[in-house]
Amino acid sequence: MEKLWLNGNLSDNPFPYVLYRIWNSKRTGRLEIKTQKHPKKIDFFNGDVTAFASSWDQRSFAKFLHDEKKISSTSIKKCEKLAQSKQISLFKSITELNALSSLKLWSFLKTFMAFDLFPLFDQQEAEFFFDPTQELNESEILASVSTIKVIKKGIYQMKNQKIIDSQLPAQDQYIHQYPNKSFLNKELNPNEKYLLNLIGDKMKRDQLYQHSEIGQNEVNRLIYLFSCLRIAGPPHKALNHLTQELSKVELNRLLDSFNQKCVCIFKYISKEIGPVALSVLEKCIKDIKPHLPPQLQNIRLSQDGTVHISSTPSTNPGLPGEIKLKLFLNALNEILAAEVLAVKKTLGDDHESRITKNLKNIGKWNSKKTKS
Repeated sequence: MEKLWLNGNLSDNPFPYVLYRIWNSKRTGRLEIKTQKHPKKIDFFNGDVTAFASSWDQRSFAKFLHDEKKISSTSIKKCEKLAQSKQISLFKSITELNALSSLKLWSFLKTFMAFDLFPLFDQQEAEFFFDPTQELNESEILASVSTIKVIKKGIYQMKNQKIIDSQLPAQDQYIHQYPNKSFLNKELNPNEKYLLNLIGDKMKRDQLYQHSEIGQNEVNRLIYLFSCLRIAGPPHKALNHLTQELSKVELNRLLDSFNQKCVCIFKYISKEIGPVALSVLEKCIKDIKPHLPPQLQNIRLSQDGTVHISSTPSTNPGLPGEIKLKLFLNALNEILAAEVLAVKKTLGDDHESRITKNLKNIGKWNSKKTKS
């Protein structure tokens, strides 16, 4: 089963990888990243980076406008004074005083929304979690920015070469185009299309250095970009596995591993809050159902913390309601991520970190058991 990408550490999942997963699954919710200096909260609506009137950082935007020389410090002070006296947002006061037209203001806002995330692309280590249960009202949206465009702009301005190098295939390893590259072709720049065409069906990284009209460092940057956007990269073992059918033994092993983690979460939270733990996790299961495929709407929580999935299949074609294996695996991860989030909301950040480590240890133990 793949990692719980809804929460983890940027050392395992670099920031653009996390952004792509949110975009690809059309998520609505809030991503929180716990950096030491400036913890960041990023809102999303249907997969795109979004500024909501009630929650976005207006003061950072005002500083951005000043630093970019779009508005003077004197004008900002006047806007702040008006906002305070009229009990309105700083954003609104800027147009009230005609410091900027609304057309320019929105244009600068969309630029700022990407700019504000650039430092996270160079962040090597920070815990993150995505909360899909955040209540975000579409009527409060000020602006949305394509997450794909944010990823591209962010990677082009990256300075931390170590992160890029750590995600590259070996020089003698083949790079492949992925089947889903076509839907993004219209968003590729000429240099990106050129290198992608040069890769063709497959080419080794050292061959790209030799044959490309692009310098080595920039080739590495583009390979990293292609990998983040799932356009090209080394063969994905996980993706290859998803195309295979599961035997009865493999499926039972998968569900056993899944429920061991569910029981671990239940026992942990029960130890802290007692019998009410079952109600907390039952509400968690109820809340996650709208995010699950229709074939899994009958799941329920047992008294011991295991999640009962009706019509458990004995072979891949028998997956509930003919659900595809990839969707089935994603759903199991959704449930685990939601339960971890319930621990965080009920007990706090420290407990969330502990239970996440416990789940990783279960995964390692299962892996050793399988090999033996």
